Amino acid sequence: MPAIQIKKHDFSDIKNSTWAFETLAGLYGEDIAAQQLALEHEAYTLGEERFHKALERQMERGEFADNATVKPVLTTLIPLFMTAYNNWIEHQVTKVRRKHVALQFFQMVNPVNIAAVTIKIVLNTVGKKGPTSVQNLAVALGRGLEEEARFGRIRDQEAEHFNKHIRKALNQRNGHTYKVKYLEKVEGHMQEANELQSSWTSWDALENDVAFHIGIRLLELLIESTQLVEMKRENAGNAKLDGEYVHLTTEWSDKLCARAFSLAGITPRHQPMIVPPKEWTKMVGGGYWAKGRKPIPLIRVRSKRALQRYADVYMPEVYKAVNIAQSSAWRVNTQVLEVAKAIMEWKNVPIDKFPTADREELPIQAEGIGEDAEALKAWKKEAAGVYRRDRARVSRRLSYEFVIEQAEKFSGYEAIYFPYNLDWRGRVYAIPSFNPQGNDMTKGLLMASIAEPVGKEGIEWLKIHGANCAGVDKVDFDKRKLWVEENEELILEIARNPLGQPEWMKMDSPFCFLAFCFEWAGVKEHGENWKSALPIAFDGSCSGIQHFSAMLRDERGGRAVNLLPSKEVQDIYRLVAEEVIEKVKKDLREGTDDSVEIITNEKTGEITERRVMGTRTLAEGWMGYGITRKVTKRSVMTLAYGSKAFGFTDQVRDDIIQPALDAGDGAQWFPDAQQCARYMANLIWDSVSVVVVKAVEAMLWLQKAAKLLATEVTATKKTKKNPEPEVLKPCMPVYWVTPDGFPVWQEYMKPVQRRVDLMFLGTVRLQATINVRDSDNIDGAKQESGISPNFVHSQDGSHLRKTVVKASEAYGVEFFALIHDSFGTIPAKAGAMFKAVRETMVETYTENDVLEDFRQQFMEQLHESQLDKMPPIPTKGTLDITQILHSEFAFA
Repeated sequence: MPAIQIKKHDFSDIKNSTWAFETLAGLYGEDIAAQQLALEHEAYTLGEERFHKALERQMERGEFADNATVKPVLTTLIPLFMTAYNNWIEHQVTKVRRKHVALQFFQMVNPVNIAAVTIKIVLNTVGKKGPTSVQNLAVALGRGLEEEARFGRIRDQEAEHFNKHIRKALNQRNGHTYKVKYLEKVEGHMQEANELQSSWTSWDALENDVAFHIGIRLLELLIESTQLVEMKRENAGNAKLDGEYVHLTTEWSDKLCARAFSLAGITPRHQPMIVPPKEWTKMVGGGYWAKGRKPIPLIRVRSKRALQRYADVYMPEVYKAVNIAQSSAWRVNTQVLEVAKAIMEWKNVPIDKFPTADREELPIQAEGIGEDAEALKAWKKEAAGVYRRDRARVSRRLSYEFVIEQAEKFSGYEAIYFPYNLDWRGRVYAIPSFNPQGNDMTKGLLMASIAEPVGKEGIEWLKIHGANCAGVDKVDFDKRKLWVEENEELILEIARNPLGQPEWMKMDSPFCFLAFCFEWAGVKEHGENWKSALPIAFDGSCSGIQHFSAMLRDERGGRAVNLLPSKEVQDIYRLVAEEVIEKVKKDLREGTDDSVEIITNEKTGEITERRVMGTRTLAEGWMGYGITRKVTKRSVMTLAYGSKAFGFTDQVRDDIIQPALDAGDGAQWFPDAQQCARYMANLIWDSVSVVVVKAVEAMLWLQKAAKLLATEVTATKKTKKNPEPEVLKPCMPVYWVTPDGFPVWQEYMKPVQRRVDLMFLGTVRLQATINVRDSDNIDGAKQESGISPNFVHSQDGSHLRKTVVKASEAYGVEFFALIHDSFGTIPAKAGAMFKAVRETMVETYTENDVLEDFRQQFMEQLHESQLDKMPPIPTKGTLDITQILHSEFAFA
């Protein structure tokens, strides 16, 4: 019998909510009211089922201690166990002549790690198997502690090497056995290189059954200090099974069951609605109609205290925008759904990274590979790529299956709705898991509920949309329209026979393109009278840099992100790539040669050599591979969100170099992935800083402001003699208000936690008290690193909300498809949206000086000693912001 048996909730109060039913019945009829409340009830039953399955999977895998149900138990029990353990060790060391047989081995591991290892292994074992014999559990504890001592010395003695070279590779290996084998090899290599201070003798090889005695003592200490488990004799009279077995005590089993029951009741899997969402009028109570176990807040914040800040805030434009957005009526595109269901069954789907049902075959092993170390190493490297891709495939497959299931479930409704709320920066998010802000398949499966005749202008916008979905979006509008006209025969053939003509699967956004093909067939048959419900979106051109360029009137940056009219689409990713190519060409001519770095081991004195690739070699590799906008895109895209050269390195390695290596096409260009990635990252940083210099200046200025606010000013310096000097200015959060009146509090607090880092059992975070999530101390480093992305996200959130209100009130737009910097509606209203998104961008930065407003809000909070440390706002350029109104490609 499992150690944890959770009762199921009775969520009938949600389905039977009298007020909600009567209200909805009065508006939409009793049948629809009952269906809507049944869906809201089902969200909780589905969430409970998902929680139970996740818990069962973790118990089966021996990872029960990592479940949210158990984590507070660790926080409570580890200090209790440590007290008992430390008292016992002190008694052994100071007052006992005949020491415990394993005393020296206990002293190899930090007490808090011993406590964490003991409690996690016991919970994982009992959770997985139910009662287990004392002998088996004692051996498991002894081995667990030996592994912590053995491999923990690598982590502790060679911390820099471990964090740089080993930790990530260790985490990438699934399964305890693979992790142990990997670390055994690491240990062997490090010992050969004299990088470890000691060798290791297995405890199993020692006399006196050291591991068993260690396990028994740990179990005794656990029972004495926590009463977490108890021993019971079972199977008396059965010679094979008779023995002492370890059980969770009733007290702790009941506590864990009660906590799991509570968590299972507040993890709903929200679904779309079949009636318009309830309007937001205050911080809680909008969206879904029934109250539920976990009321949804308008703003996603970490605590009730943070939410209460907004209770008395007057922000009518914010409420209005969210309510307009969530009143958009959608329906499922059944034509796309039928195609999607069909290709989910195909073994080979020519859509990039489409998650088929079957896993990729491992590479074939050559005969005698076991005797050829180099061949085996190459095979393992290739196989590792297959395993990595398969993990991604499984994750995507589950996501796609969920999308199909939800689309099929709601395909019979004429209208469905998606309630929205905001994150703490003001970005608008749909609440259901299946929503229009999802992947390409999800977007292709959804359309507006109410169609309107496309009209002459709508047809032109539909053409542009079709070309955009095909990836023909870096040319002017006329060329995009021409592409559709020239490929009309193919488009119509796809609409007639999508499963027989798979060319749509090669497009940039295949499912959205497929939806366009069906729509274009309707236009060709009915002309301007064709009623179209297909969402057409206008996407910002690298929106973070657009906002920085607009607020600082940066003409060069603004031109690069299409804020100025131009005959051709400006592609900032290509512009940066061109800057990079010029620098690479210079390195080809004038770069440095390879060199050898001499490394001396400080502990052993051993000298080793390491190849350092010169800039000429690095340049040759990148020119051979090819430097395109793809290489620079992610780094440039994340620049406005605080990413720098260091972050660029990881992005280049993960997005470009590793996939090339996995595909077998990278080794010739990238002999050292890290060196090649670092080289390119630095070039991208230097290049983008030239192309959008004002954006970089604004980021650095914001970081300086946040750092000063987060810095405590005291009358005298802190010293041992004066540990608590008079505080003249405390560490302070950063606060600002967006142009449409949404207040933002950036307040990263240092958690009251201590992390225990275990080799194979993950990490445990210990809190000083269970009820306290954060301390009263602001985390200055996070305040500084977070300000740039948070500030610019708040501005694009404000722009989106202002656009929704403007398009609705000034132009009568009733349907909105919104994703942060993407503004969509149906073809008949596309021209109105095209104007509204530009007009609100201009209004935002002509009527507001957002950086000056920000400065005024924090300067008064600085101490007088800090004022001269705050540089002036970066100077503004000459960009004529009203030109955005005439720029075709700013949002296209």
